Amino acid sequence: MLYRLFLGLCLHVIIFYTLSDAAVSKAPANKPSEVTNSELLRRLFHQTPNIHPPTGKTNWQKIMRWRNIFSERDLDFDKKLIKYRNNKGMELITTYQHLLTGWHKMLEAGHLKMIYQKCKDNDIPFEIVFLALAESAWDSQALSHAGAKGYWQFMPATAKSYGLIDDDIDYRGHAQRSTEAAIRLLKDNYNLTLAWDRVYKINGAKVTNSDRWLWAFWAYNRSPKSVSHYYKKFGGNPKPFATSVDNNESANYVSKIFAIREVLKEYVVSSQPAPVDAKASKAKKKSPADKEYARYKKTWYSQNLPQRLENLEQIKRMYLAEGVVSKKSKTPVIPPAVTKELWYVKEILAEIDYRLDGDKIVKLSYRDDRDL
Repeated sequence: MLYRLFLGLCLHVIIFYTLSDAAVSKAPANKPSEVTNSELLRRLFHQTPNIHPPTGKTNWQKIMRWRNIFSERDLDFDKKLIKYRNNKGMELITTYQHLLTGWHKMLEAGHLKMIYQKCKDNDIPFEIVFLALAESAWDSQALSHAGAKGYWQFMPATAKSYGLIDDDIDYRGHAQRSTEAAIRLLKDNYNLTLAWDRVYKINGAKVTNSDRWLWAFWAYNRSPKSVSHYYKKFGGNPKPFATSVDNNESANYVSKIFAIREVLKEYVVSSQPAPVDAKASKAKKKSPADKEYARYKKTWYSQNLPQRLENLEQIKRMYLAEGVVSKKSKTPVIPPAVTKELWYVKEILAEIDYRLDGDKIVKLSYRDDRDL
């Protein structure tokens, strides 16, 4: 009797766990959570990159020059740029503002996630994001003098070859389709370097994977036929390309891509909230001027230069009205960042004779028809 009870209990236990396992197996598997923008930023700026810049002092100097241009560190360049944009009736913004506007569009539209997923699916480095920003600052309507158009700046003939112009419909301004086409083109360019090894009898073992992507980038900017000449000449070594190529745009192309990476890394890191010190926050509360400046820093890149000047002057007046004075110099305390940016914006606008008249911006009658 006891034996039959024990056997029945065992059968019940077996049936229970069998049914439980079946229920678990039929339950839908948890889908992997979608990658976040924070994770993508970590991959782009805090992990070892897949593509490294060409080595050498000259290449690094080129990257640093373009880093200064893309981050409002080159006053002479920005003066010439604003004079040019003013003469052409264009919006008065700096290259830095144009870049950050595109960067935020890419983030807010979910396009950074889209690019990452397509790069992952096609086994291509995620760093092509910086190439796209160098091409158009992620502007779907960007149009070059030569006729290149859209996010990835496809020329009409190339766009047709990669399915972006079909029956008079132009998809170069379509984020997903143009990204897919750009990835195919870049992969084709990468594979060309392997073919060049065979044709030119180059020891392919000496050409790193990173170097092959640099050549793929140059071929994206210029015709593969032109780039192959230099690949053969330098045996696949990208170091001397920028100082030897007979085209200024191509010479600076890769330098711009890596400069943009440096600028955005600095911007992303500086935009992250600092750790909160409870004691310090209690000791010093934010003043109205501090809060206004914090609001300004969130959107300054989307304001044209006259708007920036007006807002910065307003912030300066708020700090002066608060009456906080330095113990050492006995002068009003205005954050150095505000003073520095205000000076920079004034210097640029002085080139086209913008000035403040009370609380209003006044544009004087001055034009110079010379371009950059």
